[in-house]
Amino acid sequence: MNSIFSEENLHTFSVVARLTNFSRAAAELGITTSAVSYAIKRMENYLGSPLFIRTTRNVELTESGEYFYRKTLNLLDEFRAIERSVSSIDQGIEARLRICINKLLYTPYHTATLLRHLKQRFPSCQVIIMTEVYNGVWDALINKNADIAIGAPDTLMGGGGIDYAKLGHIHWEFAIPPHHPLALLPEPIAESQLRIYPTIMVEDTAYDISKKVGWLLHGQEAIQVPDFETKCQSQILGTGIGFLPDYLIRPYVENGQLIIRKIQNPRQPSEMLLASRHSIKGLVTQWIKRGFMKNGVLFELYKDLLHE
Repeated sequence: MNSIFSEENLHTFSVVARLTNFSRAAAELGITTSAVSYAIKRMENYLGSPLFIRTTRNVELTESGEYFYRKTLNLLDEFRAIERSVSSIDQGIEARLRICINKLLYTPYHTATLLRHLKQRFPSCQVIIMTEVYNGVWDALINKNADIAIGAPDTLMGGGGIDYAKLGHIHWEFAIPPHHPLALLPEPIAESQLRIYPTIMVEDTAYDISKKVGWLLHGQEAIQVPDFETKCQSQILGTGIGFLPDYLIRPYVENGQLIIRKIQNPRQPSEMLLASRHSIKGLVTQWIKRGFMKNGVLFELYKDLLHE
């Protein structure tokens, strides 16, 4: 091989650069000093630039050598990463896994903890996290933009090469600030009274399949926001009304910013699924599936968001 960019040559150069001495580098590498000197000279000739300033006892990197040293360390890291990845793939570990999380189950804490578990167990797997709303989760799976989904809604179970398992339910509460006019009305509040006020909606992100509407009365104004945290804050401020996940409003109910009211025709719980494309059968995917089983590590992580 005529190129100097072999792992052996780059490793030799990096050891000389670190130890600043050909003899000490040769001893660490287990080769002769002349072999080290020859390898470095060959590299310099190939590059057309000196990499070291030679002195009687030691060597010192030139400016070009400093640059080449930084790049060499990067390349050596890449070599090792490729070796680990190839070995991991051979063992059944996915090189990449794209996880779609329904925004109903997305929080920075839960997602960061999920990532920590995955990277501790499968450091070679590139994990990509994305979020979608309602049927947008199914869209991502069906269009092969995601490999596995946490919180797929129960509207499109099975078929199309998709495997699924039940995770639990999101429970909804009709929550308004205590100063809202609806707070003074007797329960259950009639739809004719609710329709007066706009509902705050998080739009379904599906493109190729039908969008799901969370809660909207006939003739009611809808204000669309990008996520449930914004929806919650909008309802705290009295901009609009609607249902919110019970886990999301707990602290605001406790501190008195929101109160829960009963209405006619309340919103039913939403079943959440763990769904994956049937062709994805790697060890990371299997670990996630086991983790969401009863008393698994991910079951325990998400149990504060879901009801059985």
